[in-house]
Order: sequence, then structure tokens, then C-alpha cells
Amino acid sequence: MKIEAVQPANRLIQITDPHIGGRPDYQLLGLDTGHTLEEVLRTIAANPVRPELMVVTGDVSANGSEAAYRRFLHKMRGAASPWYWLPGNHDNPQRMDEIAPKRRPEVIALGNWRLLLLDTSVPGQISGGFSAAELARIEKLIDAHRQHPIMLMMHHQPVPVGSHWIDGHMLKEGRESFVGLIQRSDNVRAVCWGHVHQQFDSRLGPAGLHATPSTSVQFTPGSGPFAVDSEMPGYRWFELYDDGSYETGVERVAIAEYSVDLASSGY
Repeated sequence: MKIEAVQPANRLIQITDPHIGGRPDYQLLGLDTGHTLEEVLRTIAANPVRPELMVVTGDVSANGSEAAYRRFLHKMRGAASPWYWLPGNHDNPQRMDEIAPKRRPEVIALGNWRLLLLDTSVPGQISGGFSAAELARIEKLIDAHRQHPIMLMMHHQPVPVGSHWIDGHMLKEGRESFVGLIQRSDNVRAVCWGHVHQQFDSRLGPAGLHATPSTSVQFTPGSGPFAVDSEMPGYRWFELYDDGSYETGVERVAIAEYSVDLASSGY
């Protein structure tokens, strides 16, 4: 009798761009972002397949306030797994570290995989970037873990996603060097980000490229100017196998009380 071995997988959840405000009545384009985050977390917790880990890829807060981070931490108390975060352009990285100093390690081990949590935020800018020193540090980390498949997790998109207005606020400083690093690093198997509030899947050399819908407002894929989409909030799951392969998908959440200003021209 032939028995086929099933390779064990580690389940990772990515949520992104909650845009939590400091007040309970905060809304983004008419949407209660605290409520939609709770609905996403409830859906994740109801799934019988339990994740080993969850990572929040930036724009945790709407304005970087302490009150916003306190509200977010309160909502995450019932999270289905251990979780970590990294900053986006709406965040205050120093304040995040002060409030939750153990939530932003530079490397996380998940099975045979190594997750590198990168900070693309640039003070005072919507777009992101990496200094030469930061790029050198990332390259050293990739080389130090060359025996492991690596996922790079960040906030800003390193490649255009096809929405003109948000691609104007992508990773800028150091982008070409970062893309080159991905292309020549065989152990970088996946790169995932938030910021664009929409699903995107592509490839760059050996690496899969993935953007994830927000837990709050969605932006319209392929748009020229700013446009809000009618899609529901969501999250991304990964099944990471020790041989460096993986599966991924996006799950949307059905929310009965969902109200957003689809006619908005910006925020």
C-alpha cells in the first residue's frame, strides 16, 4: 500500500490598513472602521483552520495617535493567534513601539520560513522608501537566512498595481535597488503589502507579489483618479510549506451594516 505524505503547512493571516481612529465614533469616508475590523477578526476566528500567526501590514491608525493604538490593541485582545504589526504612512512607528514594544521584531520564524517585517514609512510623506543603509540591512538579513524561504512584509507597494493615483504614492526612494534585491535573491519567495486597499497578485523573478484588501475602505482596481470600490473588507491567508512553496488567497467579509461614500474624491 502506497501512503502519500502530506507536507505540513503553517497558516499565516495578513490584515492591513484598519485606519482605526482615536474616538469610538471615528469614520473613514462614512465607514466605521472599528466595526469592520471587528467583523474581519470575527470571521478569521470562526474559521476552523486556525492560523499560527497574524501580521498587520500598516496604517493601523488613522492619525498615529496613542488613543487610536489603544483602541486597536483593545480590539485585538481576542485575536485568533499571536500577532505582530508594522507601520504605514498614517502611523507613528515610535509610538507603536512605545505602546507595544514586542510587536515589531525584524524577523519572525514560522516553520522553515522567515518573515522579515520592513518599515517603508517616511516621516511626512504618503509614499514610502528605503535608505541605502536600510537596504544594506535588509540584504544582510536575507543573506543571514539564506537556508530558509523568506517572505518580505511591508506597507507600500514596490511595483505598480495599475491604479494610477495610488501608484503615485508607492515605494520611491530605493525602489529600483529593492526590486533588484528581490530578483537576485532566490530564497525570497513572497513579498506582500497593504496601502493600496485592493487585491493584487503577480510575480517578480522567483517571488510572488501580493497586495491585500483593507479591513476598512476599498479602492477601485485599475482606477485613474481616486475611486472607492463597493467590494467588502477582507484579509489574506497563506499556507506556507517548509520546501518554500505556498498557497494564498483573499477572503471577503459580508457585513450587514456597511456604509461608505462611493462618490468621495479623496480622504
